[in-house]
Amino acid sequence: MKFFEAVPSELFSPLSSPNRALYADALDVLYTAYRDNLKIREDALYSMLRSKLEEQLAEATFEGEDIDEEELRDISGRARFLIRKLCSKGWFEKERGEDFEEYITVPGYSSRLLELFHQLRDDSTVRGYSYVFNTYSSLKVAHESGNVYEKMAAVYSAYDNTSALIKLLQMVYHNVKHYFQMQIDMQDVNQVLASHFDDFGQKVIEAYIRPLKIKDSVPKYRVPIQSVLRNWAEDDALLLAMANAAYQDRRGDTVEVCRADLLRKIFWIDERYDSIEHDYLDEIDAQVRRYTRAATQKVENLTNRDQSVRGNLNVLLTALSRNRRAGDLVDRIQPVFQIYEQSFLSEKSLWYRKRPGKRTKAAPVLVQETVSDADAAARAAELLHSEYGRGAIAEYVQGWLGDAETCYSKDLGIRDDKAYIMSLLAVLTGGDPAAGYQIRELEGTFRENGYAIPQMEIRRKGVEKKK
Repeated sequence: MKFFEAVPSELFSPLSSPNRALYADALDVLYTAYRDNLKIREDALYSMLRSKLEEQLAEATFEGEDIDEEELRDISGRARFLIRKLCSKGWFEKERGEDFEEYITVPGYSSRLLELFHQLRDDSTVRGYSYVFNTYSSLKVAHESGNVYEKMAAVYSAYDNTSALIKLLQMVYHNVKHYFQMQIDMQDVNQVLASHFDDFGQKVIEAYIRPLKIKDSVPKYRVPIQSVLRNWAEDDALLLAMANAAYQDRRGDTVEVCRADLLRKIFWIDERYDSIEHDYLDEIDAQVRRYTRAATQKVENLTNRDQSVRGNLNVLLTALSRNRRAGDLVDRIQPVFQIYEQSFLSEKSLWYRKRPGKRTKAAPVLVQETVSDADAAARAAELLHSEYGRGAIAEYVQGWLGDAETCYSKDLGIRDDKAYIMSLLAVLTGGDPAAGYQIRELEGTFRENGYAIPQMEIRRKGVEKKK
C-alpha cells in the first residue's frame, strides 16, 4: 500500500502553512484530549483550544486561509475554524452520539502521528527501558515453569525485546552523530558546555549508555539467555509442544510453520547476542569517545580564540606560566591586573631534564648480516602464528566437518601431535563470535592413539542440529 493510500493526501497541509506553529499546538491539544478521554465531545475540545491557545489565536492572521469573516472576528470563531480545518484535512472525524451531541473520533493513523509529535515535543529525559533484563527474566521464569505456553510466549517476547534493543542501539548511535553535527555550528563556549553536560550527558549518557553498562547489561545476561534458548532448541519434544501452543494461539497456519518460526527466532536471538557487543556496543563506545574528545578540543579552541578580556587574560597567564624569567613582564602588567608571582616546591624542583646535544654525522658503520637470536625468535613466532593461527584452526575444523553439519570427537582422527594441538585450540576459539563453528563439550573423555581429548560436538554455526 502506498503512503497516501493509508492517510489522506492533504493531512499535512496545515503543517506547511504560514500558521503551522498554531496548527502544531492545536494537534498537541487534540492529543491531550485523546489521551485523557475515551469519548471526546466537540465542545470539550473547543474549550481546550480556547483556554490553551488563547494568545496564539489572538495573534494569528490567517492570511490565505478559507476562514469566514464571522470566524475571524473573535477567539471563539477562530477556535471553531481550527476544529473545522483539522477535521476537513483528516486529523479526526465527527459523529453524533445517542445524546445528539457531536463527538470526535481519531483514526488509527492520526493517533500514531499525534503520539509521535508529542514525543518529539517532550523534552523530558527517557528512563526505564530494560530490554535485556526483561528477556532474561521472561526466559528464566518460563524455563523454571512446566507450562509450555509460557515457554512459547517467552520466545516471542524475547524476540520483540531483542528487536527493540537493536532499534534502541541504532537510535543511540545516530543520536551521537547528531550531536557531532550540532557541535560544528556552535561558536560559544557556554553553549558547547551546556550541550555536552546537559543535553548529551542527560539525554544520551544517563538515559541510554549508563543503563547498558549497569542495569541492562548485555555481557551480564548474555550467557543465561543463550543457555536457555539453546536448551530449548535441542529438545525436539519441547519444540513440538511449543509449536502446538503457537498454532493454537494463531501464530502460524500449521504446526510445522510455527515450529520453523520458533527455531528461526531462537537462532536469531542467539546470534544477535553473540554479535551485539562487537557490532553495536563497541561502536557506540568508540563514537562517544570521539564526541567527547571533539567537545574537549572545541572548548579549548573557542577559549583560546576568545578576544575578550577573559580570553586575553587566559593567553597572558598561559604565557607567564611557561616562562620562568618573566619578571619584567610581571612588573609591566602589575599596575593593570595586580598579578603576583607564586612558587612552590615539588618533587621536580631540584631536577632539570637533560638536554640532548646536537647530533653530528659520522662515518657509516658496516653491519654484517648474521642471524641473531632475536631474528630466530621472530621467525619461530611467525611460524607459530602461521601454522597455529585462527585461519589454520578454521581450516582444520572445516576439514573435520567436511560436508557434514556436525561431527564428534570420534570423527576427528587424532593421529599426531598437530591434530591433538588443533583440537585443543579449536575448543579455546570455539566461543569467539567471529568463529564459524560452535563447540559443545559433552561428558567423558575420548582416547585415540595415546591422546586424550574431551568428548565434544562440533557444529557449524547457524545450522540447526539434526536429531
